[in-house]
Amino acid sequence: MDKTYRTYNYEKFRRCTCTLYMTECCNLNCIYCYEHIKGMKVMPMDVAQEGIRATFDRAVQEGIEYVEILFHGGEPFMAFARIREICNWLWTQEWPVKYICYATTNGTLVKGELKQWLLDHKEQFYVGLSLDGTREMHNRNRSNSYDKLDLAFFRDNWPEQGVKMTPSPGTIQTLADGVIHIHELGFKRNNCSFATGIDWEHDELGNAVDYKRILQEQFMQLALYYLSHPDIMPVDMLNVKFIAVAAGLQGMTDKLCGAGTIMRCWTPDGQCLPCHLFYEVSKERGERLREFDLSSPQKLQDERCKGCILEPVCPTCYGGNFITYGDVSKRDPYTCEITKLRVLAGSWMIGQMLETPEKYTALKEYSEDELAMIARGVLMTQQYFEETGLVD
Repeated sequence: MDKTYRTYNYEKFRRCTCTLYMTECCNLNCIYCYEHIKGMKVMPMDVAQEGIRATFDRAVQEGIEYVEILFHGGEPFMAFARIREICNWLWTQEWPVKYICYATTNGTLVKGELKQWLLDHKEQFYVGLSLDGTREMHNRNRSNSYDKLDLAFFRDNWPEQGVKMTPSPGTIQTLADGVIHIHELGFKRNNCSFATGIDWEHDELGNAVDYKRILQEQFMQLALYYLSHPDIMPVDMLNVKFIAVAAGLQGMTDKLCGAGTIMRCWTPDGQCLPCHLFYEVSKERGERLREFDLSSPQKLQDERCKGCILEPVCPTCYGGNFITYGDVSKRDPYTCEITKLRVLAGSWMIGQMLETPEKYTALKEYSEDELAMIARGVLMTQQYFEETGLVD
């Protein structure tokens, strides 16, 4: 059997991320926010420098090709003065490998001096926007902030960066409209992922939500949209990596989540944690956390997931698991159900596209061997659903 059928790498090149948890502050109160303790701490300059130097040292030792320096929060631009100070230092130093700086922002503070600074440094500092779909969806999730955003500023200056969309129980009835809205705004990428650690059977007002039925309908509406718009790259929640399904868990050489491997997070109190989510537990406990070994997907398997062929494409969040259950390997059951529904729709969509793969942006760059592996993963998925009773 060809080697491509036995292994699958999510990472096509070697990179690592230095996350700097710039501030605990935020000027919004999003309904799905996992940051239950918002304080006033700001990243000290010496901690930022230590984290950056350690990351470049690691890059040299491990043969990493480039470094990503992620400014995180809270809302990172609440600490704009410190971000600018760090960048002014960073950009005057010599570093052994290539690097980029970036931040994901709620966008509401991007005006005046900050906006001009970002414009002046747009080739050095990349910015992604959190945008939760249509005006109504975004306002419901994110403190009525849609009209405070300069959408064109983000789209035109960082066209490849895209947006981060987070559906919630209260907005999924228009999920397809929200995704299509972002396409129509001209953003090339939509890093859409579902909120974790929340009750998907009720919205923020306590109203019952039949999330499985709603999502099944919305996913199929989206699948039909992509089939009729072949030049648009589908969002990852439907454009599932069926190559990974075909390869299986034992064929994976890396994890879907880079926490503790690709990513390390430096916090305002000087900790180096697997990702920013672990800091939330540290704040709640009022203590520094122990070290975690997140090196292997096989060692992090939830006992409930054994035998599920979808595990290689199920986006478990180790930090979210730790926040909710105190156990990095214990997966969110709602994520399991949502993954099954989106993979079911995705397998049908990709199956249709495989009839004329050269027509679709989602498939046209794959080799014949890779397309064969994708087809294998689709067939395995559909057979799995038939055997487990998810579909008749």
